[in-house]
Amino acid sequence: MSAEESPSQTPFFRATESARYQRQEGIRDYETASGRFLVVFWGPIAPRVITPFADAVHDVPTGSPLDLLLTSLGGDGETAIRMASMCHAEREDFRVIVPDTAASAATLLALAAESIVMSDTSALGPVDPQVYLPARQGFFPAKDILRIVDDLDQRTKDNPHAFELYSALLADIDAVVYQTARAAIGRTGELVPEVLRLRRPPPSPEQIEQITRDLQSSPMHSATIGQARASDLGLPAVYMKPKSPEWDTLWRLHAHYAYHFGPSPVTNLIEGRRVSFQFD
Repeated sequence: MSAEESPSQTPFFRATESARYQRQEGIRDYETASGRFLVVFWGPIAPRVITPFADAVHDVPTGSPLDLLLTSLGGDGETAIRMASMCHAEREDFRVIVPDTAASAATLLALAAESIVMSDTSALGPVDPQVYLPARQGFFPAKDILRIVDDLDQRTKDNPHAFELYSALLADIDAVVYQTARAAIGRTGELVPEVLRLRRPPPSPEQIEQITRDLQSSPMHSATIGQARASDLGLPAVYMKPKSPEWDTLWRLHAHYAYHFGPSPVTNLIEGRRVSFQFD
């Protein structure tokens, strides 16, 4: 390790953060072997990630190829568009690597890439907008919110005496949340073409229309799209063999995140060779 790369932290601080520095060492090893720069994104896609994500992406030299190791169950679609624009700014070679799951808004982000690297563990999802419920401190599918409200509204009409019971079930969903969910569903039809046009070169108008329709067709938010299905849908999915050296390096790096932050990515973690941000 050169003097420029040597750690400036005190020994005890570095020891307490050893897992972080081990992951960053793995990132640098991947960059040396692949000739590409790597940023890792883990967790929900929400407005709060914009500044740290920009810090990581802007640390990549202008014009250099960028890989994004993406694990996320989704979140805010508007934020995904902003992240995609950052990844594409002043570069024409942007790849998204999906070691596990990139669903909903994370799938939206992946659509901007020139290629989506997947293996046998990888899964995308339908672009199903989600709405943040403060009382539950999490994102929930907009379609499910509309379905619940409409169903309980009909039940109340059928049985007015049960109004108090049914209204209690809607304690977390007010008129603003309901309208936000409805607007999010309408906006999704615009977000998918917008992010697809970031790809270089972009798909044809006919392809954009077909992909937009297909990615919103599933009624289940938990539906999964593997590499073969992604290719059938017209996405630039590239299969990487599990035992290939490049995927082995990426999988070993992903395993560190999965072990330290659990199987369900609820903590945000954004890392590069020099930056590291973690917040709940």
